[in-house]
Amino acid sequence: MIQQGKEPVLSEDLVLLHLDIESINSEEEVTNDLSFRLNQNGISLNRFWVDTTTLNALKEGRSVQRLYNQTKQKNDFYTIFLVQDQTLYMIGTSIPDFKAAIQVLLPILVATTLVFLLLLFGLIVLLVRKQIIKPIGRLEQATSSISNLNFADSDIQEENELGSLSQSINHMKRSLQQHEMEMLARNDQLKTFSANLAHELKTPLSIIQLLVDSEEMGLKSPTFLADINQQLMNMNELVTQILAYSQQLKEEIQLEPVAIEPLLDKKLKQQQVIDPNFKMVMDVEAGVLQTNEALLEIVVLNLVTNGLKYSTDKQLKISGKQQSAKYVLTFENSAAPLAPQQFAQLTNPFVVGEQSRNHHLSGTGLGLSLVEQSLKSLGGELILQQKAGKFVARVILPLK
Repeated sequence: MIQQGKEPVLSEDLVLLHLDIESINSEEEVTNDLSFRLNQNGISLNRFWVDTTTLNALKEGRSVQRLYNQTKQKNDFYTIFLVQDQTLYMIGTSIPDFKAAIQVLLPILVATTLVFLLLLFGLIVLLVRKQIIKPIGRLEQATSSISNLNFADSDIQEENELGSLSQSINHMKRSLQQHEMEMLARNDQLKTFSANLAHELKTPLSIIQLLVDSEEMGLKSPTFLADINQQLMNMNELVTQILAYSQQLKEEIQLEPVAIEPLLDKKLKQQQVIDPNFKMVMDVEAGVLQTNEALLEIVVLNLVTNGLKYSTDKQLKISGKQQSAKYVLTFENSAAPLAPQQFAQLTNPFVVGEQSRNHHLSGTGLGLSLVEQSLKSLGGELILQQKAGKFVARVILPLK
């Protein structure tokens, strides 16, 4: 892409550095400059250099590949050097140290092979002995009980065949694997939740600290108490949301009938206090959803706050209607257009589309992530669009 004059699109595991080739005087200068830039990108190499052979090849218009062994990091750093339009480019990525990997895996592979051969030999011996048919039958019944998570059942049938045993073991494996995947997913979710919580609380605390420091330095502010009160209100609202959300993570989602129109009206009135000049228009068809009120409030609150933050004309339009077995809520406001790549990442934690336009609110990039996670728990869906200068967030929820 560089040689074709295009802007390269890099993945997260690649690093691209470039230098003006006319400013290069020696290989030592290039090595030091590139090492410094790599350190700035968070890449520390204990072995890295650019030799005279590489520079001469580049000046002749040839690209050069190099592999730098990093013994301390137990991996290698693979690079490509090339010159394009009087600019020296270096593209690099870390790859596994295959020698070290083989040294680690070879003993494990040998031991595993020996164990496998021993088990195979033992199995053949057991199969030859006809008296093990009945124990295998009892084992089949035991594994079937385990696959159904019924550990107390000790009733074992005598009749069996190896095909049924294989099916029962596979069924047990799938059942246990499913539980393991659910536990890992819940663990990752809780880790992300903790990180989001710390990041979201940091902003109002920093603002309060700044206000207090300014007051102690004699920089009087006529809105000192009002600003601190606003930040405390934001923190209180955040903590309320977080507690409700974390409670849902710990237990089964409890569903209950929720009238959508009163809930929306309540949240709009609460948020209107933040900016009385902000215009909110609601055109919502009455409907009752069998859902979770706490999670639904998180969805509505964050989408309304999102409109307050980033609307370019201080207006937010909310519409809702029933469509078949679903209820569709649409939040629409004018907004500055975002690049497609940035727009596609809006639901990732900590991704902020642009600077907040409302000084009462700060953008942390957590709101849309919470919305998406909450909707998944409710069996719903979040669809984001930008068209004709508008930002549209569409929430699709099952009626039951």
